[in-house]
Amino acid sequence: MLLEILRTFAWFGLIAFGGPAVHIALFQKFLVGEGKWVSRTEFMQMLALANLIPGPNSTETAMLLGHARGGMRGLVLAGIGFITPAALVTLGLVALYREFAHSPIVQGAFLGLRLAVMALVAQALMALLPDPRKESLTWMLAAFGLILAALGLPERSVVLLAGLVLTVGHSRHLLVLEPLSLFWFFLLVGSTLFGSGYVLVGLLGDMVRRGWLSSDQLLNAVSLGQFTPGPFLTTATAAGYLAAGVPGTILATLGIFLPSFILTALVARLVLRSRGNAALDSFLQGAAGAALGLMAWALWLLGKDTLSGIVELLLTLLALVLLQRKLPALVVLGIFALSGTLRAIIKFT
Repeated sequence: MLLEILRTFAWFGLIAFGGPAVHIALFQKFLVGEGKWVSRTEFMQMLALANLIPGPNSTETAMLLGHARGGMRGLVLAGIGFITPAALVTLGLVALYREFAHSPIVQGAFLGLRLAVMALVAQALMALLPDPRKESLTWMLAAFGLILAALGLPERSVVLLAGLVLTVGHSRHLLVLEPLSLFWFFLLVGSTLFGSGYVLVGLLGDMVRRGWLSSDQLLNAVSLGQFTPGPFLTTATAAGYLAAGVPGTILATLGIFLPSFILTALVARLVLRSRGNAALDSFLQGAAGAALGLMAWALWLLGKDTLSGIVELLLTLLALVLLQRKLPALVVLGIFALSGTLRAIIKFT
């Protein structure tokens, strides 16, 4: 079982391009539902918890899934499996990125991939939303979370507020760059980073102000985090390499992910010991509903950046239809990446 956990998340770490929303969609697709690792309700609670603690949401969700499957050892192996492939790929590509990232062929492949990814996220959202006739409250909470996110409220605040609202409602019824400095910097970032990995970009700006990186180097590190699979926080891997070579890579990666392992393990223990507590169950129900709203907001942001015309919209709908007809997600992603590459080749020639 432990080997299965490590193998599963190492696989996710290699294929999960596109950021946290895509990672969550893949987890839902392969691990959630009858006969799989967790139920939809349990998965929704995991999403809520991941939004409430510092660190990368999708990585912490992976750890909670590993914990559900194999206890504390499963939690650690899921985190290691999900993070390590992405960090290694990032390290291998950081020196080559500038030369190849802007190639029309590469850009075409990623456009096709992004269109399929949008369909995958939409499918995951539809699968997680319950029947409105049976759980109308979850739909209202999701709409509440979507509105708050659209108004600019941070993700942590959205799920915290929704959880508290439902709890109250139910309660009526119930320097010079040195190795240690670099490690400490990323440890603090990993301990205080709430919401999605994209918040990391603003925090890493401090590396430019400290003179550790140039603005161009920071931009390359962020771009590489988008380009590689797995957690977006492997941006720290690239930033550490550009600041201090391979030792910087190791220290930055350890520093930014270590708090997630510790905090997720503590939260998992707390939830297990508190199962059946009416107040906690109410809070998690509210927070989980709001998490669906945040997922819908992430889908909107993906669409706003990717759907530049009617062709892209139609292709995304086609990908959604293929997914709904049970075509494997990896097949759909591969087809669309190849289609985008061919389109770029034809256009370029």
